Amino acid sequence: MNQHLSQIAIVVDDYDRAIAYYTQKLHFELVEDTILSETKRWVIIKPRGNGNCRLLLAKAANEEQSSRIGDQTGGRVFLFLHTDNFQRDYQNLLEQKIPIVREPSKEAFGTVAVFQDLYGNLWDLIEPMAFTNNPVTSSEIPRYAPTVLEPVEATYKKVLYLSWSLFFLILTVIAIPLFIWVDALQKNWIIFSTVGALLLICFTVIAFIEIGFKNLAWAIREKDLICRKGWIFQDTHIIPFGKVQNCVIQSGPIGRKFGLASIKLMTAASHLGDISINGLKKETAEQLKDWMTEKMVRNESN
Repeated sequence: MNQHLSQIAIVVDDYDRAIAYYTQKLHFELVEDTILSETKRWVIIKPRGNGNCRLLLAKAANEEQSSRIGDQTGGRVFLFLHTDNFQRDYQNLLEQKIPIVREPSKEAFGTVAVFQDLYGNLWDLIEPMAFTNNPVTSSEIPRYAPTVLEPVEATYKKVLYLSWSLFFLILTVIAIPLFIWVDALQKNWIIFSTVGALLLICFTVIAFIEIGFKNLAWAIREKDLICRKGWIFQDTHIIPFGKVQNCVIQSGPIGRKFGLASIKLMTAASHLGDISINGLKKETAEQLKDWMTEKMVRNESN
């Protein structure tokens, strides 16, 4: 599909008066002026330059159309005129005594001022911000300021061991009757393979707890929160408060026995998803949730 806006109609009261204004005051170019009937002409103008969008000067044919002259958008800015030299064109507006509705200002997208044409239509005069993508050398990259991370509670390791022990206990309670009652499972190679697999899983879990626990840490800064975790691959997430959409406190039955809780952060960053900080004191998790909630409310109000 290939579509584009060809022209926009501006309702005017008189063809010649409109042509004179736009070509002499704003220095637009008259593209076409064709007589269609005794009362109607096909008049097209455009700003000088390489732009393709043109303006059709449409003379009002009745009272209702006349009532729309200068008010086609209900008082909002109607047209946006981009320029390669804001100061030149703004000076022309002043010299032509064209009303300035809003003085020039520097915005994120460029320099802009609002002016009013002959009929009261509001225009944005904009010089867009020049796009730059200059290379940055490694010496210009700001030095990383390391942050001292706070480890999680030491009792969280006990919670991990108890949780996994409960899991293996349930697994054993289910597996032993199967091997007793199912004759097909009562073969040495199946029994030894199962025991070997369980031992391998046990050693893996122990390594996960011992190594992973040492890497669990977090820190909170003025504008973001840092969370580190992992045992084979260590991940450090830096979560800006502006990306956090919600946070909840979670606590399992074993964690509650030790007065521990986790805080789960739901983020707007698709690559992060939900981030949990485990092994916190329940009081710390509640304080952190209140802090995060205050930050989220403040970001929404800004």
